[in-house]
Amino acid sequence: MTRQKAAKTTTSQLQSATARLKLKPQTRAYFVKVADGTWVGYRKPLSGPGSWVARVGVGEGGKGWEKTLWTADDNGLKADGREVLTFWQAKTEVQMLSGRAGAMATDNSGAVLTVDEALTAYEPELQRRGAAIRNAKLPRRHLSATLLSKPITLVTEQELEGFRDGMFAKGLAASTVNRVMNCLRAALTQGDKTRTHIWRGGLKALPDATEANNVVVDDEAKVQQWVAEAYALDHQLGLLTHTIAESGARPSQPVRLRIRDLITTDPKAPRLMMPKSGKGGTRNRAQRKLERYPVSISPGLAALLKAAAKGRPEHAPLLLRKNGEPWSEDDACSQYTRDVRAIVEKISLDPDVYGLMAFRHTSITRMLCKGTPTEVVAKSHDTSEQMIRKHYAANILNHSDALTRKTLPSFGPAPEPPNSNVVVLKR
Repeated sequence: MTRQKAAKTTTSQLQSATARLKLKPQTRAYFVKVADGTWVGYRKPLSGPGSWVARVGVGEGGKGWEKTLWTADDNGLKADGREVLTFWQAKTEVQMLSGRAGAMATDNSGAVLTVDEALTAYEPELQRRGAAIRNAKLPRRHLSATLLSKPITLVTEQELEGFRDGMFAKGLAASTVNRVMNCLRAALTQGDKTRTHIWRGGLKALPDATEANNVVVDDEAKVQQWVAEAYALDHQLGLLTHTIAESGARPSQPVRLRIRDLITTDPKAPRLMMPKSGKGGTRNRAQRKLERYPVSISPGLAALLKAAAKGRPEHAPLLLRKNGEPWSEDDACSQYTRDVRAIVEKISLDPDVYGLMAFRHTSITRMLCKGTPTEVVAKSHDTSEQMIRKHYAANILNHSDALTRKTLPSFGPAPEPPNSNVVVLKR
């Protein structure tokens, strides 16, 4: 007896809850083709509502994937467009997953975006805003190959939570975990704004992750030795180190200085017009980075910078590398890290703890301990009073304690001097 081939499922059998009642319960889903290499399936259980299954590319060389994604609007369930779908909604979603019918999470060719592609697509946006492109590369160091290759429309909140917990398991600090999650969340949001609730839920920022990590070089002689060793190793690196040490700027700021930013009108009071950082809560980072603020420097540093700028146009970069090329404005850190680590180790400091940012923390701490008002300290370091108080509270207390102690009044009877032989006479 010849075995008959199973009848092909039709759209009419799946398009309504009433029609689906006539189907027999089975483990294998009932599939209908909705586009090239794309199927939507309906899995009929023994009881309860059925499920919609997406299948893309399965059957051609064994490549592709199949996954149960949504609940069907059976048994009186009302479709909400997110978890409970009608047949037509499921069809549209599956078409979008395969890059058909104008999917939101697609690239210009209409193909569905993977997590890796979403991060790549985020780079031009960062460049447009004047932010560092490396922010889009940061999550790749911690994402698995499986998650990187997964379509973002299939990424679940639980998977993102697992990604976060995995970073903790590696021993990363909470602030670092937040930084990585912020980058990934922004890339995923740009890729698919309809799933923002999943990105926010799975990549929710960790509380109490902004603990100050202000590494300060307490010994001023050690600061001078660091600058001297930098000059000895590489004069151009010495100029960069010297500028950061005196200005207290973030290392990413002096590399954007132009020769015209060196002001020596008054030889006894030279200054730099330091480019602002992209930080500060503004959405227009590129515009903020064009702004300048004045920073006082010593006549000695001004003379060295003036000599380095001799014979070059005013719009040229003020600080150069040993090879005569400008420092990278996006990732200068990768160009000087090895040399800085060697210098720090040579002066008997821990290179895993001390970097060029230590000069910034040292500069801020030095000003605060000398009683400089927090407003002046903040403006001199391109930050806010709120950030100064938040991250340098202990240093503020150090110098404010000396000021308030002078105002303490004396109450009560004065104590008698010890071993006194003075006798008080009674009348």
